[in-house]
Amino acid sequence: MNRIHLDKKSAAWISKNGGAVCLYPFYPFSHHKERGPLDVMMSFENPSSETDYETITCHSGVVLYIHRDLEIKRQLRIRINGFGPFQHLSCTGIKHFKKKSGA
Repeated sequence: MNRIHLDKKSAAWISKNGGAVCLYPFYPFSHHKERGPLDVMMSFENPSSETDYETITCHSGVVLYIHRDLEIKRQLRIRINGFGPFQHLSCTGIKHFKKKSGA
């Protein structure tokens, strides 16, 4: 089973905007970043340090950089929403609560 679903329309839109998408965690309430709720932020730029990211090349040459702190549930879906100048990417399939990892 393919864990990443990216339709052709979204892939074409990403290619038009640089060809790379970076998914990284946003911790709205936690300053320690060890546990608690998190959300996903997306940008059209390459990460400054690729060591913290998993690089995945999809069809049409689209490159996804997924931060190692993000956990995919069953399938990560990336799609375009909106119309005209209000188009934006959204993703579903990420666990939104991080438990403290046992060391």
